[in-house]
Amino acid sequence: MSRRRSHWSLIAVGAAVLMVCTRAWAGGPPAQKLPSALLVFPLIQAGGDQDTRIELLNLSGNAQSIQCFYVGSGCGEIGFTVFLTAYQPMAWLASAGWNDPLTGTSVPPFFGAGELKCGVVPPLPEVAFHNTIQGRATIFSSSTGATISYGAVGFQRLSDGDYTGVFSLDGSTYAQCPNKLHFNVLTDQPTSASQIVLVPCTEDLFFQIPTAVTVQIFIYNEFEQGFSTSYGFTCFDERLLSEISSALTRAVAGTDTAHLVVRGVGGPVLGLVIDQVPFQGTTGTAGNEPSFDGGSSATVTFPSL
Repeated sequence: MSRRRSHWSLIAVGAAVLMVCTRAWAGGPPAQKLPSALLVFPLIQAGGDQDTRIELLNLSGNAQSIQCFYVGSGCGEIGFTVFLTAYQPMAWLASAGWNDPLTGTSVPPFFGAGELKCGVVPPLPEVAFHNTIQGRATIFSSSTGATISYGAVGFQRLSDGDYTGVFSLDGSTYAQCPNKLHFNVLTDQPTSASQIVLVPCTEDLFFQIPTAVTVQIFIYNEFEQGFSTSYGFTCFDERLLSEISSALTRAVAGTDTAHLVVRGVGGPVLGLVIDQVPFQGTTGTAGNEPSFDGGSSATVTFPSL
């Protein structure tokens, strides 16, 4: 090999190492559709004519223990542990729970509205034993047949270490939370009214300290005219888009769609929009998942097993 070729090979290797290091340590939103160590389901609903089918999947060849917590809209929490065999899928209805005497899994029933957080308790400290699960939720109405389906937000473990019950979403131990959520939404019209659901990334389930956050909302219509507003909530928030701002109604925005940017102040947030979609003379529902922008640190604390 010539000196010139050797010189350029070293430069290429150096650039590749720099790119790997940058990707490993630079702040940014959590990568999705990958086996993860922590899952957040922003919306679980059960009661009346509504229920939620919750799905967990162990993508590894090892048995896994998964610690989970429902957090209701009133900030009350319900904890439980799920045991999954190698490559096992599992699903249950929130209102019914699940009991499996063979594995020792006992999921209590849940009623009302809230969120679900589930974290891997790995058998060994290496990263590969942390990042093993994926999840999905489908909310449905038994009377109308309307459904809302979405994928759980997944946070990967980034460095080796034992499970302590503390998920440091700092970009080095675990992936960070997103700094901003971007939604393309349907503006509210007389025949349809969409909703937004938000939950805080930071949550202390050990000392049971409710998390209060303020969110800044930036709204852009199809003409790129901008509006902004803000509001606060604790633990869990679900409201109509029109309750956030009249700029999210067709009458004020002047367009059928809008771009919504959500940013937590004092801590990042996660969320979901439920679009009300006109369809063949009726109105259906659809889960509208955000795209993520930037990274912001947070901490989720579970009681350690």
